Amino acid sequence: MSVRVTVAEGRVVRDPRGRKCPDGEFSVDEKDFFWARCLRSGDLELVKPKTSGAAVVLPDASNKVATK
Repeated sequence: MSVRVTVAEGRVVRDPRGRKCPDGEFSVDEKDFFWARCLRSGDLELVKPKTSGAAVVLPDASNKVATK
């Protein structure tokens, strides 16, 4: 499964081929042993998905009218 990550502040991460990873966001396979180790050690940080501006409104249970 592919996830979006960034390199942690103050760290330099190289991919399995020895190339420096980009400074911005990029995708990795979180099930790959190499990238999983980078995530666990804190070298990479998960990027939280951007949420849309619309908020979900749930009905308020306290406004229900009692019926007989």
